[in-house]
Amino acid sequence: MRILTANRISSNTAIIPVVITILCLVPFVGKAFHIDDILFIWVAEQIQMSPADFYRFSVNWDGIERPMSQVTKNPPVASYYVALIALLFGWSEIVLHSAFLIPAAAMSLGTYYLGKELCSRPVLAAMAAVFTPGFLVSSTNIMCDTMMLAFWVWAVFLWVQGMKTNNQLSLFLAAVLLSLSALTKYFGMAPLGLLFVYSFMKARKPGTWLVFLFIPVIILVGYQWLTHELYGRGLLLDATSYATQIKWDGSAAFFSEGLTGLTFVGGCVSTALFYGLRLWSRNVLIGGAVLTISIIFVFAYAGKIGGFTIHDADGVKWSFLVQFSLMVVTGVSILGLAVTDFWESRDTDSLMLLLWVIGTFIFVSFINWTVNARSVLPMVPAVGILIMRRIDHRGKGKQKVPVWRVAWPLIPAVILALSACWADYTLAGSARLAAKTIHDKFENNQNTTWFQGHWGFQYYMEAMGGIAYDFRDTRPVSGDKIIIPLNNTNIKPLRKSRMDLIEVVDIVPSRWMTTMYSPLGAGFYADIWGPLPFAFGLVGSEKYYVLMVK
Repeated sequence: MRILTANRISSNTAIIPVVITILCLVPFVGKAFHIDDILFIWVAEQIQMSPADFYRFSVNWDGIERPMSQVTKNPPVASYYVALIALLFGWSEIVLHSAFLIPAAAMSLGTYYLGKELCSRPVLAAMAAVFTPGFLVSSTNIMCDTMMLAFWVWAVFLWVQGMKTNNQLSLFLAAVLLSLSALTKYFGMAPLGLLFVYSFMKARKPGTWLVFLFIPVIILVGYQWLTHELYGRGLLLDATSYATQIKWDGSAAFFSEGLTGLTFVGGCVSTALFYGLRLWSRNVLIGGAVLTISIIFVFAYAGKIGGFTIHDADGVKWSFLVQFSLMVVTGVSILGLAVTDFWESRDTDSLMLLLWVIGTFIFVSFINWTVNARSVLPMVPAVGILIMRRIDHRGKGKQKVPVWRVAWPLIPAVILALSACWADYTLAGSARLAAKTIHDKFENNQNTTWFQGHWGFQYYMEAMGGIAYDFRDTRPVSGDKIIIPLNNTNIKPLRKSRMDLIEVVDIVPSRWMTTMYSPLGAGFYADIWGPLPFAFGLVGSEKYYVLMVK
């Protein structure tokens, strides 16, 4: 009877992170398609027509029509999921976003069960991971990132459990999920190396576990061969070479990339900031405060961070510097959390968490083609668990702390994360509203409407009859209209002598916080926009210039 009661309590406890995750994300299921969502939708449409030939079509994504196999740098599992959901229920924003609540809930549940293996507060560990801007904002999109992380976390949990109990079924299921993680997003293959080191250090010798790790290797080799046969290039290695080539062809200094990586880690996994008082001693906190102030004044004098200028016509951007320094110090704190946990525990669990966090940071900062929040996302379950392990360690030999005292930092954490979700929600909605506004104003126009820019704006413009401008082939004629969004990607100026500006469409997103706005240094999806994942400040309107060809 006692066992049944304990199991029931444990089962009920596991529901908590699932329910809370869904409650946090449900308000955003009507979000407009945003950033790279459209790529996954296009592939899903192709899959419905030809399931075995997922990239056999061309797109204009960077100003030139090219084969999709050359454009996309993600594998197709997430698009197969979109295709299935759309086949059953349709292509609306609400339908697809609702479907992506499932991988988000699965990630939180997986973090809970992994937390049960590694710390004493698995519910709070899961909530510390969920209540982060990196996770919640990414989970309001229909890209592959949250789905990849769900497979990742469950693979790690099942592998850890399998190694501890010598359960070969768990190891096999973990290997299958590892394969799905890698075929959802290529960085999803990272746990393969992580779990190899973990298993070797735990077993101290090769064993049957090594056989199971060959399953994802064989599947990935098969994927490389299949895509080479279909598209003339193996897409796994193609994506890897793209990431490194783009990164190191740029002019950004190693130091500034590392700093930007720290800001994205600190901002996207900001629960570590709010738990600071419970994680560190007074001396460490004083050192953190001194470091924060030092960063502010050093960079106020330096004037630049990478390609981002800290000075403007009004002087130093003090608000930016405060946010930047807090995120850098929080990022340092998160790396320190992983190192400290390993130093204090010296076991295979702490080694796995250390490699998980440090490896993700290195990839985000120095390997991936850009620093972005989506690349930080794999870190959040490990950090949530590390926070609770650190509290466990500091509480050893002391009186048990009430739950509310451990849980209260989650309140400001979720407020910040939901604020970032709202800012991104309004930004995505501005592109949808702009496309509709332009269409309604000029629907009687007999000439062609061209547009530059991509992301969600492209999806809605094409849905209303617009045509993406091809810098190589497009030849607009007199009377054609060309729409140019100011805050978008792959924009090129046109000859002013051939154009008349006839309209400027202003759409107002969130006024006080943003995820993609270069004047404030916010570049959630690409640090080209700035070295912060999000920023507070006065956000300008989204401008869309309507030009007419003379």
